[in-house]
Amino acid sequence: MAPLKIEAHRLSVFVLIALVLTLITLLADVEISPVVPYIVLGFLLSSVFPVGLSYGLELILSKPLKRIELFAGFLLSHLLLALVVILPTLVKPMAFIYAIFAFPFLPMGYLTGLLLKNPRRTLLVGTLVFLILTFVPMGYIEMKVQNDAQKALGIETLADYEAKKAEYSVLIHALERKYGNYAFFSPGVQLELFSRDLASKDMSDAYLRVGITMGFTVLLLSLSLLIFLRFEPGDFLRPSIPAVYLRFLPWWVRKEVASLWASRAFFVFLMVLLLPVGRIMKAFFALFLLPMSVIELLSENPLLILSKPVKRTYLIRRFLVILGLFALFTPILGFSLPVVLFTVTVAFLTGLFSRKLALALLPFFALILSPALQEASLLVATLFMVLTPPFIALAYMRAVRMELSNWEGTG
Repeated sequence: MAPLKIEAHRLSVFVLIALVLTLITLLADVEISPVVPYIVLGFLLSSVFPVGLSYGLELILSKPLKRIELFAGFLLSHLLLALVVILPTLVKPMAFIYAIFAFPFLPMGYLTGLLLKNPRRTLLVGTLVFLILTFVPMGYIEMKVQNDAQKALGIETLADYEAKKAEYSVLIHALERKYGNYAFFSPGVQLELFSRDLASKDMSDAYLRVGITMGFTVLLLSLSLLIFLRFEPGDFLRPSIPAVYLRFLPWWVRKEVASLWASRAFFVFLMVLLLPVGRIMKAFFALFLLPMSVIELLSENPLLILSKPVKRTYLIRRFLVILGLFALFTPILGFSLPVVLFTVTVAFLTGLFSRKLALALLPFFALILSPALQEASLLVATLFMVLTPPFIALAYMRAVRMELSNWEGTG
């Protein structure tokens, strides 16, 4: 109840304004009125409600509350307030159904608030996201559909259009739904297609639009919950959730798991793995993101590590553990993985001289080696597996001779 009281008090003015706007448009006899609750609710969910996640959160998280319970409290509070806003639309059931398509903007707003950690930026970026995803994708789809349909049917003149008008209409209908499935991230597209399905009595596709919208909402909520569990006011949490449950592994392995989990580049790589793209495209992203993860790990001051009774080879052992963890992605990256590991090794060696230099040269390393991803085969993979150990040996020689006093400088 505490989050509900806090959010209800904070958002009472906005909820009241939204109620007034909704009532006015519903009582007015205008054609656009069913869409207005969607617009009003979408703005609240994407911009206004999520501000609470980036304002004063450090005071809440300093208390011994379970994060998942706190997230559930925010979510239920915002859903109840959203239902209050659209409650008058029950007078016009169509407006109520339209408003449901605005719900994906709530987890989008959560993601914006957690990543930006700034109330004003959350409000601004959330508004832009709402406007862009509501209006832009459908316009692009309509242009794309018309262009593809005209090319497929060979329509070049008005006479061609009149002769093939029926075929053109059927093809346009089919292409809109095909591209609408690709635009699952746009509630505006799904709402537009849903309204057209109702007009044409195509209820099976209408149910599909509702299913896509709800499925995307659940996916975004899961992602925002994952980030919230790792969120630290001002930064991301350093203690790693996976490392907590891997007690059977040696502590120095669990330390690298924790470091990778806290690496933003590695976290983005995990998100890339969920994208519906091919293996080569995922490997291309890995060429940039995995070396960046290693360079991020090098930012840890080794004076704190090496002040303990360990040898300088500890840095190399850390790196070998990271390579072993990256090797777990072999089923996903396939023969492209040795190319990625070679790039990671070169970046690590360069980072032992200068992290700034490693960051500057990383795009060149990745672009030079990216053609090898297209030719990924057993022969190419074997070649890069043979090339990697010599660079690890060079990194070892550098680690045992490097001047630690220059570590925090440019190398």
